Amino acid sequence: MIELQRHLTHLPAHDGQPAADFGWSEDCQASFGHGVQTAQAWLDDTNSGWLWANLLLERQLNPPGAQRHAFELGFLSRIHQRLCFPLGFPLGGEHGARRTEFRL
Repeated sequence: MIELQRHLTHLPAHDGQPAADFGWSEDCQASFGHGVQTAQAWLDDTNSGWLWANLLLERQLNPPGAQRHAFELGFLSRIHQRLCFPLGFPLGGEHGARRTEFRL
């Protein structure tokens, strides 16, 4: 059995939460980063719609298996940082899913 070399993927500190490192194979690095960026885009857009819909649609862009899991981990890790932010939303900002329609 061939074991893939593990590389550390770095989640930067954000919203007062510490950074974290995750071990993934090299082909999962970009998927993890895309997950973090996708979550941040959702957090930055006050009219971004449903979080779960964004996660489900964007994760389909990754092949099933490790790359998709890396995307999910990046996405959810970034959301987790915001949820654990000790003072709520940074700088008094606000995020709410104001659009309720869902179209595939």
